[in-house]
Amino acid sequence: MAEDDFGDQDDFTPDEIGDWTERKIWIVTEYARRYAEIMTNQIFKFYYIDGFSGGGIHIRKVTGERVLSTARKILDIQPEFDAYVFIDLDEGKVAAMQRACAENKKARVILGDANTVLPRDVFPKVAYALYRRALCFLDPYKMLLSWEVILAAAKQQTIELFIHFPTQDVNRNALRRDRASVRPDDHRRMTQMWGDASWEAHIFEESLGLFEPVRSKAPVTKIVEEFRRRLKEQAGFLHVSKAVPMYNRSNGIVYHLIFASMNETGLRIANGVFKAASKPPKDV
Repeated sequence: MAEDDFGDQDDFTPDEIGDWTERKIWIVTEYARRYAEIMTNQIFKFYYIDGFSGGGIHIRKVTGERVLSTARKILDIQPEFDAYVFIDLDEGKVAAMQRACAENKKARVILGDANTVLPRDVFPKVAYALYRRALCFLDPYKMLLSWEVILAAAKQQTIELFIHFPTQDVNRNALRRDRASVRPDDHRRMTQMWGDASWEAHIFEESLGLFEPVRSKAPVTKIVEEFRRRLKEQAGFLHVSKAVPMYNRSNGIVYHLIFASMNETGLRIANGVFKAASKPPKDV
């Protein structure tokens, strides 16, 4: 599909994106291309799964141009995946993706909550005994992901994950210095993403003061690193990449991207793709 062949997208309003999102699209798409090249020579059937797929189109904030999403770009990869599963809660976005996939018999677009659909209906079908493997992209723009999805993916031992950790949302709404100002829903969402309430133990840190310890808010990167550690120690992924920060034009971290796999080769390839897409923050 050509980049200018967007089709009728009247059912939803495309999200506005910056270059940090385009980097993410390139990273996941490039990894998917290399994944497909390797898997096409294996005995396994291989799937692409997108838990927060959107409607297939974004808008560049600066120029207003339309941009194909990760899901739409991966549909164009050669060799093709054996199956594609796209999930979203927005009816308009699902309708748009259904039109984009209308002629692709390998693609299935599902209206629903990825936190329910993935562990219940999708991941169990990606079983080693069935000679199936999958690359899954979990791309919630806010704290919308459930830890149970990550656990379910790890349990299969056949699924590689790219995880969007919503750093900005976490920092603004869950890690507030004034704990009384944290809204119950934000606390619940953070706990759901983390798996339990142990994230609260990492919000503050102490340093030596003149007369007594000084308590201060820890950098948000500490929480991100703890989440990355949980992917290995709690979920059980054998190979987890560093959390790669994505910066906006003001030099602020919008989110981190993390790769998790049971396969060392997958991590090596992912690290190479991350390096190729590296972009240092602007000088401040």
